Amino acid sequence: MAQAYNITYRSKTSFNVCYNKSQTHATGLWNAENAWVASLPLLIIQLLSILVLSHILAYLLKPLHQPRIVANILAGVLLGPSVFSIPKIVGVTITPFDSIITLETMANLGLVYHVFMIGLDFEIRPVVCAGTKAISIAVAGVAFAIPAGWLLHTYVLFRDFETVKDKSNLKNVAYGPIFWGIILAGTNFADLTQILADFKLLHSEVGRLALSGAIISDVSSWFLFLVVMAILGDGKLYTVLLTFGFIAFCVFILRPALARAMCYTTKDDSYSDAQICCILFGIVLCGLITDACGGHSIVGPFMLGAIMPKGMHFKQMFKDRVGKFVKSLFMPLFYFVIGVRFSSFWLFGDFNQQLKTESNVAQLVGVIILAFGAKSVGTFIAALFNKMTIRDSLVLGILMNTKGLLALIILSSSLDLKALDNQTYGVMLVAVWAMTVPVGPFLALFCKSTKSSTLNQHRSIQGVGAETELRILACTHTASNASGIISLIEASNPSSKSPIHVLAVKLVELTDHNAAMLIVHDACHKTGADGNKLQSDFSCNAFENYARKRENVSVQSLTAVSAYSTMHEDICNMANEKDVNLIIIPFRMQTTIDGVPDDRYDPLLAEISKKVTENAKCSAGLFVDSGLVTSRITDFQNASTESHKYAMFFIGGPDDREALAYAWRMAGHPKVNLTVIRFTPSKEAWEESSHSGKEHTAYENIRQQKQLDDACIDEFKLKSMNEPSIVLCEKLANNLEEIINIVSTMEGQYQLYIVGRGHDGCSPITLPSFESIRTNKLGTLGETLASSSLLGSTSLLIMQ
Repeated sequence: MAQAYNITYRSKTSFNVCYNKSQTHATGLWNAENAWVASLPLLIIQLLSILVLSHILAYLLKPLHQPRIVANILAGVLLGPSVFSIPKIVGVTITPFDSIITLETMANLGLVYHVFMIGLDFEIRPVVCAGTKAISIAVAGVAFAIPAGWLLHTYVLFRDFETVKDKSNLKNVAYGPIFWGIILAGTNFADLTQILADFKLLHSEVGRLALSGAIISDVSSWFLFLVVMAILGDGKLYTVLLTFGFIAFCVFILRPALARAMCYTTKDDSYSDAQICCILFGIVLCGLITDACGGHSIVGPFMLGAIMPKGMHFKQMFKDRVGKFVKSLFMPLFYFVIGVRFSSFWLFGDFNQQLKTESNVAQLVGVIILAFGAKSVGTFIAALFNKMTIRDSLVLGILMNTKGLLALIILSSSLDLKALDNQTYGVMLVAVWAMTVPVGPFLALFCKSTKSSTLNQHRSIQGVGAETELRILACTHTASNASGIISLIEASNPSSKSPIHVLAVKLVELTDHNAAMLIVHDACHKTGADGNKLQSDFSCNAFENYARKRENVSVQSLTAVSAYSTMHEDICNMANEKDVNLIIIPFRMQTTIDGVPDDRYDPLLAEISKKVTENAKCSAGLFVDSGLVTSRITDFQNASTESHKYAMFFIGGPDDREALAYAWRMAGHPKVNLTVIRFTPSKEAWEESSHSGKEHTAYENIRQQKQLDDACIDEFKLKSMNEPSIVLCEKLANNLEEIINIVSTMEGQYQLYIVGRGHDGCSPITLPSFESIRTNKLGTLGETLASSSLLGSTSLLIMQ
């Protein structure tokens, strides 16, 4: 069945569409003869089209470092009514006029729920606690962008005399410039976070300032948007009073009532289906109330999300149960609507000569350049005043032009309110898309130097002098990792001559807005008030509490937020930036000593440990904690506490020499007794290695390593001659099996074993018993000890 459409254009804000619709007989798979004319099948086709196309475009644009919002906007435009759209080329229309109402209804419903989740993420504390530098940079960007938007909109209208003379479109003339300014003032936090994470700039000064500035810009844009929407209502003063009255009701009455109700109805932080249904109903009800007040339907859901109690893990629960569904199914329809509302017809002229437009490509490009430059210039000038380099100021100015969902929400809402007509809507949509596109390629071109230089000198424990500060980067993923690492740091013997500075880094996977907010809280030196606070900050608080009680120890808490696949780059970059000597990473074996799978084992974290040891420009220690905290080494105030026995196994090579240097530092602790066991091969093993057919260079390498090992052991003997707490002994061993037999006789005698990770080609013992360390994350000896019953309750530290 074909439908005939008769379109009559009245102005750039409205037009009449008349079409004949015939009711088909309910037969066939779709209960209709033609699936294209039935609402539900057509909606499913539209949803599948936008999902498939957006994913394809996101995949194609990923090498160009484009955020997902670029692909979503482009997918909507390509499926819309533009001349160059896919349906036009194929000759199939998937957006007939009689389907627009259904499509927009579903998209707006999804938008209402999504705005509620934006309200859940809304925090005023990062704005209040932001430093003067971040505030001044954000304010400068907003102050330049809003007047620029006003002037650009006025310029477009000035070129279009028909719109200015149209007295029925006074909203466009009066409020359109304000909406343009608000759109240009905003910076999308979510997409900016992903861009910074891709280029490993989250923990740089530019990255932290950009995130803090984005939060301030978003809060300012939301506030201005809500105020302008209230003023734009038909009743004006009546609408403003009702809208702000609803906001006051939410803050002062509904918020404490919700907190009390959820406290009484929630047990063990678990929420019932009835509670979720009530919240979903409340979201729609709040939207209905603010819409009835003359404002916009998204004001109510946003306020409801902003006042929801955030201390009972509600946010993460709602996102897990509802948020993914809204983001995956409802929001693509919103991007579809954004594209359907755009048409190149409104930008470059009426092909049917019904309505004259005077925009052209040159004007459109000029608007985009000026819009892009407004916030860039403001941010650049403010950054220079804050004594940032020209290069960093330029990068920051480009980053602050990242647009996203908030700009699209404001743009779509302003079209609904007729504050923008189809032409100004189309121009700004192209500007929003074009302003975001160059951000990723620009960083790829100019920010390569932010990565760690391969010329950095390797930092190690051996390079720390007797009166030099030892800098340790301690990684934690869960709260259980902190206690053992703190005991290890205490055993490292912090003193007045050689204090220890600890960078306590919490490893967080970059998944959503909450994870990225941890970076902002680090920059503000504050903690968030959301439901993830306890779990995220417990380990860092443990380090800080330890530092407050212990002299000669200082702690700086940081958060590494990244995808697990590139987490090691953040760790190594922070270690380089902070001149760290040692990185300590907790490690769990896949199975316990009894062969039972360890539920705490995470293969992704194990892979992070492996990559850190391969890429770090300093020493790294993999720590297998089997209860070092129970030894109460941290009870340094109790002089009667018994001493603790540590053993260091020395085979040979640079890793063992580094492990010996760290063990020597530990031996200075008054409660540590150290036993160093050097495994030496017999004369027969040396003779066999020299006639084993190995290459001459390999044998010479073993001899050179032995000379270095002998010098290191001789120095150790000399320094420990008068130390009764240090014992050095040598054991004959020709292979790994003999070493394990010797270690088995020590079972239960020591609280900590210290070994080097790599031994390949360092001693005749390693030929051929030891494989390359590339096959084992802990090295051959470390892997054998950690996976055997010999370890028992003894912890293990593998040094590289």
